[in-house]
Amino acid sequence: MFISKHCDVNSECHRKGVHPFFQNVTTCVISCEVGWSLIQQKSLNVVDTTQNRRDITAGEHRPTYLIRVSVWKKVPENGEYDSIDNGRDCIVEGYDMNKGDLTTMTLTEEEKYEVQFSPSTRSKTTINHVTYEELLQQICKDFDIEYLWYDKKCIDQFDDEIKLLEIKQMHKIYSNACYTVAIVPEVHIHDPKDFDTINSMFEYIEAWTDMAQDSLWWKRSWTLEETMSSKRILVIGTDTYLWQHSFHTCNIPTLYDSFSDCMLDIANQQQGGGSVNQALNQAHFRTSSKEHDKIFSLANIFPDMFKNMEINYKIDIKTTFHHFYQIIAVHDLSILCFSSNLFINGEEIGVSTMKNHNLPSWTGVSGRHLEDRVTTTITWLQHQHSTCDYMLLHISTKYYKTLSVTPFEFGCFSSLSYDKHQWYQQIDKFIRRWETKSQSSTYCTVEEDVALIDRVIKTRTVSGYFATHYYQPQDAPAMQARTLSLTEDCDECIILPILFKSYKLLVERIEELSSLHLSTGNSYGYFLPVIKIYVNAANGTKEQYKAIGVYYLGSTFPKDFISDDPDEILSSIFGDVVHNGVKEFIIQ
Repeated sequence: MFISKHCDVNSECHRKGVHPFFQNVTTCVISCEVGWSLIQQKSLNVVDTTQNRRDITAGEHRPTYLIRVSVWKKVPENGEYDSIDNGRDCIVEGYDMNKGDLTTMTLTEEEKYEVQFSPSTRSKTTINHVTYEELLQQICKDFDIEYLWYDKKCIDQFDDEIKLLEIKQMHKIYSNACYTVAIVPEVHIHDPKDFDTINSMFEYIEAWTDMAQDSLWWKRSWTLEETMSSKRILVIGTDTYLWQHSFHTCNIPTLYDSFSDCMLDIANQQQGGGSVNQALNQAHFRTSSKEHDKIFSLANIFPDMFKNMEINYKIDIKTTFHHFYQIIAVHDLSILCFSSNLFINGEEIGVSTMKNHNLPSWTGVSGRHLEDRVTTTITWLQHQHSTCDYMLLHISTKYYKTLSVTPFEFGCFSSLSYDKHQWYQQIDKFIRRWETKSQSSTYCTVEEDVALIDRVIKTRTVSGYFATHYYQPQDAPAMQARTLSLTEDCDECIILPILFKSYKLLVERIEELSSLHLSTGNSYGYFLPVIKIYVNAANGTKEQYKAIGVYYLGSTFPKDFISDDPDEILSSIFGDVVHNGVKEFIIQ
């Protein structure tokens, strides 16, 4: 079967329905963002996941309505849902993807979502044009889904009061569902021959790249809420599907990637749930048709934190953004745990969609938050930190330290970056050192430049960010240097006594199923926020500061500390720092 359509849909899978007479039936939700297609599906899963999906039990919360797939009726019924549907979806039977040549897009806008076939396949296929809801019904039948939640039909789109009420409950719908179904047309098989020679791991990696980098579904704000609230997800692509679940939900082996690790089931992750930091890592680079939705979708991911925040499209967008970030700053200082958004060559890792809102530096809008869960383990602040109406973050402490830092010669802020020839020579040297280190188990970092490269590699491997600068204590060898990842260049900065602890998932490969893994615990990394003096002419001589990134202290695996006690870690850094009185840092 093949399906093609332009759409904007959200839906979800449950195993139980609204009322007791729906018990023990399969229910589901469907989430889609753009034209998509479905040819006879091949699974990218290493093992058959059908029984896993059938055995899942839903949570206690039930949405107001579900759709009974067999008759495509909203239950309990409350009138018909009226929508415009051009009936241009199509179901294609008899297509041979091993021989055919399929093109889903043509050059003209009018024919943008038409399906084109080569002469060799056209005579062997049957194309049935259907409405979008008929298409969803067919998908549900193919995947044994008896009931589903689909927002376009289950939420009254013409009653703003009901719509806002349902938006506030969406996190419950997704978190209590058996699983969520995401329709992502960019996920497709690159070469069907791979299935004849090896398991689907190669195709999985290729398909995952398409979903993460190219799909509109991945880039939308609402789908972030859907993903982070869900415990399991079934991704249906053009001609293939894959099944993922959170490492933190159950002990079923799964493919290891950032999807199942850091994103799925963020509210119920091990060690007490996820952090705002993880959501911001994705949210700052996602889009939405309404600017308010960027905030409302994030607020739904953390309902307890934002339970008193009013979700209302009539409130002006500036007020909405400011209120959201002020709540975060009061509850979770991990918002300051962000790194550079630049690759080593100076190119942006991602383009922020938040830069048009004139947000202050402490929101991390110029950087990229760490993707791992981050907690504020301990602070040596003098009193409660706060924000003001001018979106300034006030932090007071007598423990702070000024560092003289140096940009890496091969980094994005290198003085050689203006001389491309010399800069590329440094990059080549960096790569050779990296390769030498990875090929030798007895490799010893003795030379200073090699030791610094070693710190960069370790930082990238353990924390996931690109180091831009380093701090080397006076008379200390380069092996004792510590890295920083900053959003802008500087030769002097300040670190604050707010210790961040990141949780990196440790996984174990299942021998008999070599591409599957199980969670075995966490390793931990430690960071401090970095600020620099900011001269603001409008404020005269009053000092203000900018938040510009993080200072990486090290990790527990491999072990960088004599003690894992947070208080002892801060003591080793700030214990010998003596300042006269408490200083207030006003961070813009």
